[in-house]
Amino acid sequence: MSILNASEPDAIQLNNQNIDPELVKRANEIRNRVLQFRQEEAKDWAEQIERTEKIPEALWERMRELGFHKLTQPKWVGGEGLPLTLYFPILEEIAHCHGSIRMIFHAYNSIWRTVGQGSKEQQKFWLTKLVEEGALVAFALTEPDNGTGIDLRTTAKYENGKFILNGRKHLITFAEEASVIAVIAKMEGGAGRGGLTAFLVPNGRAGMKLEPMDHMMGDKGCSHAVIKFDNCEVSEDEVLGEIGEGFGVAVRGFLDQSRACIAQSAVGLAQEALDVTLEKVRSRKTFGKAIASRQAIQMRLAEMQIAVQSARLLCMDAAQKFDNGQDISLEASIAKGNAIRMVGDVTDGALSLFGGIGYCVGSPVERLYRDARSLWFEEGTVEMQKMTIAEAMLTNARRRERAKRN
Repeated sequence: MSILNASEPDAIQLNNQNIDPELVKRANEIRNRVLQFRQEEAKDWAEQIERTEKIPEALWERMRELGFHKLTQPKWVGGEGLPLTLYFPILEEIAHCHGSIRMIFHAYNSIWRTVGQGSKEQQKFWLTKLVEEGALVAFALTEPDNGTGIDLRTTAKYENGKFILNGRKHLITFAEEASVIAVIAKMEGGAGRGGLTAFLVPNGRAGMKLEPMDHMMGDKGCSHAVIKFDNCEVSEDEVLGEIGEGFGVAVRGFLDQSRACIAQSAVGLAQEALDVTLEKVRSRKTFGKAIASRQAIQMRLAEMQIAVQSARLLCMDAAQKFDNGQDISLEASIAKGNAIRMVGDVTDGALSLFGGIGYCVGSPVERLYRDARSLWFEEGTVEMQKMTIAEAMLTNARRRERAKRN
């Protein structure tokens, strides 16, 4: 399957007959709606967020009013049912906007996949609330002393027909706004990947306390919280997936596609940085000539565009394979690892080509420069992506070796 940007900026083209043309038409309608939002509203929302360092409730309501909260959710629950190959061009457009707007978009259209791995009853209850009421899911994996690895210290003990959670999570995005939190914990006595289990814990549950964290350097207004579990009781019906399958719920069911989404977000942000830089270099003059006429500047611009387009194609490769039901652990990590480097290089280049004025608060690239850095950490650092890539390479090498011997 291949999705390509058409000559018109508001058109998604599909070179595969296996997807309903009506779905492609619907995706284009939504993309046009996003473009209109960008042109008519996004700047005002961004200025308000930067000024108050809060996402106004009116913006959450506006995103739901426009239907931006239900693009990838299945049709049977009222969602648009967009596959990633149709969703990614739309996500790229919203990523041109303020980082917190992009975060709302991502939270609604990606994190629901944790619940999507639950029982039929869990899916029917929570996905209905997400689509019809605009409820939100938060994902609690990261811990202050253990990162996001399998050495988690948040524990779950089975006792008298219930699970007792104890431990601490931090940097949990939109935990305060979420209706339910997908929590990854280690079963008491468990070890390794098989020792992890996922739970759905409604917000406000006794024994679960949320503490707001300081604002980040970028994505102003986007909230993060520390979650403390102190003998928090969770019922058997609130186990997400199966006991001992928490790693699969977290990585295979959510993080892989989310990493690809973050990479695609980096593409949109970097393209915005490049677009505003192109405007600047055409008007900025030195020695009586626009700096865009200078070969050194042209080479820098070309390098930036090569980087953006390369990242875009890596994201689409991951999206195509995901839509085909393939494991994209490797492809998602490649896309994310590359995007981290790319968005840093492109925003560095944008700031450099703007000159000192670009460093001023409120310049067209100053916020983009800050927001870009949050993408480095969402769903894992570049080091984590490299570890995943190396593990896949070595595993494949061992398989080939065994195949030769047999």
